[in-house]
Amino acid sequence: MHFTGTLPFAALPAAAVLMLSACGTGPDSAGISSEPVRAVVQTATPMDVPQTYVFSGNVEGDKRVTLSTKIMGQVIALRAREGDRVRQGQELLKIKSDDLDAKKAQVKAGVIEAEAALKNVETNYRRIKELYALKSATQKEMDDIESAYRMALARVEAVREMEKEIDDALSYSDILSPVSGFVVQKMTEIGNTAAPGIPLLVIEDLTTLKVVIHVPETEIRLFSRGDNVDVSIDAAGTKTGGTVDRINPSGQAGSRQFEVHVLLDRLSTDERDRVRSGMFARVVLEKGSRQVVAVPEQLLVKRGQLEGLFTLSHNNQAHLRWVRTGRRFGTQVEILSGLAAGDRFIASAEGALKDGMPIEVKP
Repeated sequence: MHFTGTLPFAALPAAAVLMLSACGTGPDSAGISSEPVRAVVQTATPMDVPQTYVFSGNVEGDKRVTLSTKIMGQVIALRAREGDRVRQGQELLKIKSDDLDAKKAQVKAGVIEAEAALKNVETNYRRIKELYALKSATQKEMDDIESAYRMALARVEAVREMEKEIDDALSYSDILSPVSGFVVQKMTEIGNTAAPGIPLLVIEDLTTLKVVIHVPETEIRLFSRGDNVDVSIDAAGTKTGGTVDRINPSGQAGSRQFEVHVLLDRLSTDERDRVRSGMFARVVLEKGSRQVVAVPEQLLVKRGQLEGLFTLSHNNQAHLRWVRTGRRFGTQVEILSGLAAGDRFIASAEGALKDGMPIEVKP
């Protein structure tokens, strides 16, 4: 909540407080007429306003992917830089894989050998089976050929699985982009050694933008998926709406905060061009209502950074009170201190008002 530059009365220097107490409002207290001024007086009454909660966060792309590899090897090609737009399936980085290529050749030879052995065993299996049916082959010969046939099948299956494993590892030597988007972070260079699990590139899909905020445990109950919120992005000069898309059910152990994702699904084309990933954003959620004392903003009297309001004293005199203001609600301004419910203030007068001036209340 902002205070529109207003200082609380307690924050005034002591000398200024004494001067205001002794002399009213300075120039306004001089030359007070004894003739009363007719004025309309109103009683401050509470009004219901929306209860607002403000959270800060950062703009991000809805999809953010960190690329790494399963193999260890030297980076021999890097085809993307930070800021480059990339498409899904585009090759971004290549890792040297000579050892894997050699292993693949060995496995391929093993596949050929195992398949040839299986073909030979299959021929013998059919021949022994026919002889066994004619009772020209013994049970042991039949058992032996069946065992050899199963072993040949298992060998072929094993080398084929090894081939799949090598092919999978080789797929990590050519790093492809899994999404269309922008390269937002590059953590390696040509000549560096890539290792399993070490990040190489970060790709962000900026087609859809979101704001990620962290909400304290005491306020996470306020959020529901689908809630509409207001979003301000000062760096882009944008005020727009958003929709709560995701609420992480697990909070951070240290900070006791929960991550909430707000989709920026109401950006105009012009706003979309100005908003960038990483920009600071404020998210305002309205839930429930509260009662405040508010007065028309036009009634405020300004003295530098001070704001005041003419009230009616118990002996029907105008009295300028210094107040602390809060939020604006249309033409009304919230009074945080200096005016309480039930106090009377001057809404309009038939002449200029001065501190201590007698007031005739109009019916």
